[in-house]
Amino acid sequence: MSGGSRRKPTPGTDNRVLTVCRLLNRKRARYLLAGGVAANLHGSVRATKDVDILVPRDLANMQRVHAALCELPYGIAAELDPEEMLARPITIVGDDPRVDVLTVAWTVQFDEAYPQRLVRRIQGVRVPYLNHRDLVRSKQTGRAQDTADLERLTKRR
Repeated sequence: MSGGSRRKPTPGTDNRVLTVCRLLNRKRARYLLAGGVAANLHGSVRATKDVDILVPRDLANMQRVHAALCELPYGIAAELDPEEMLARPITIVGDDPRVDVLTVAWTVQFDEAYPQRLVRRIQGVRVPYLNHRDLVRSKQTGRAQDTADLERLTKRR
């Protein structure tokens, strides 16, 4: 019998998520996890293939986000321009993992969500994410997956 106990992994925070957060933190980018990963952090367990990050509409920060995402395995973000990313509501970076960079999460803006953010330290990595209220607001899109997330999120409360 082993003398040590293994920590149970935090739902929604596999190595893909922690890799993205580690890169963003290293570049001192401001961001919040949103989407399915944030829902998982609130206890709504579901598989998600991408990592959604909500970022401010700020060019200097977008340049830091871009630099961080350029360090993902395939370097796909290098083909993108930070100014163009800033002008769009969503930019999909099809790397490993896929990262969706959001300048708005449905009706939620970074500047209003950031002061109420939640932060966890998982395996030594700082992980900032949307609080429950803002996550629920960001999921009111009418899309089937978001509706399912809303049901799970409201049941947990």
